[in-house]
Amino acid sequence: MTLTLYIAPGSSSLAPLVALEEIGVAYEVRRLDLSAGDQRKPEYLRVNPKGRVPTLLVGAEPVTEVLAILTYLAHRYPHSELLPLLEPLKLAHAYEVMSWFASTVHVAFAQIARPERYADDEAVKAALATPGEARFARTLADIERLAQEPSPWLLGQHFSVVDAYALVIWRWAERRQIDLSTYPAWSAKAARAFARPSVVRALRKETAQAPTHAH
Repeated sequence: MTLTLYIAPGSSSLAPLVALEEIGVAYEVRRLDLSAGDQRKPEYLRVNPKGRVPTLLVGAEPVTEVLAILTYLAHRYPHSELLPLLEPLKLAHAYEVMSWFASTVHVAFAQIARPERYADDEAVKAALATPGEARFARTLADIERLAQEPSPWLLGQHFSVVDAYALVIWRWAERRQIDLSTYPAWSAKAARAFARPSVVRALRKETAQAPTHAH
């Protein structure tokens, strides 16, 4: 069954892109230019009516939302050990962290970076920015506490989709020009993740100009 991942550079689609590279399965990348409005074009809305990225096409069946895509990939390819599938409590904690990334961290960042999702009035958009910055900063401190566990990765001894998802947030913090050296435990884990071959390949494919067929 063919896999096609719709992505946008700089977005949360990096997480499933890294996961696919970790798995090593063949897939196709299709890039959207959000600034050009590709996500609102009819051809993409037929794939994902929400007009968001990422979307993973499994054959002709779309799977949307980062958490859902990462869950599918980890369960479909258990050899990758991207989630602790045989340890229910650890698995619950993995979903706990990723759900928080999606429902709290992502929302805090979006209030800063994409206030049009929450308001049309320019004054309201501006009013969202200050509390959004504060909320986003608090979430980074929470990730730092999570990273202080004495293990190489956020879930323990194995690189997981939680680490892949955390890289998305790290890059968002860089875009806000936040001094990430104030988060030393997370900095160490992020540096280790960015050095992984799967992440290096994913970052290269994220910004490549030509259509990509990966193996």
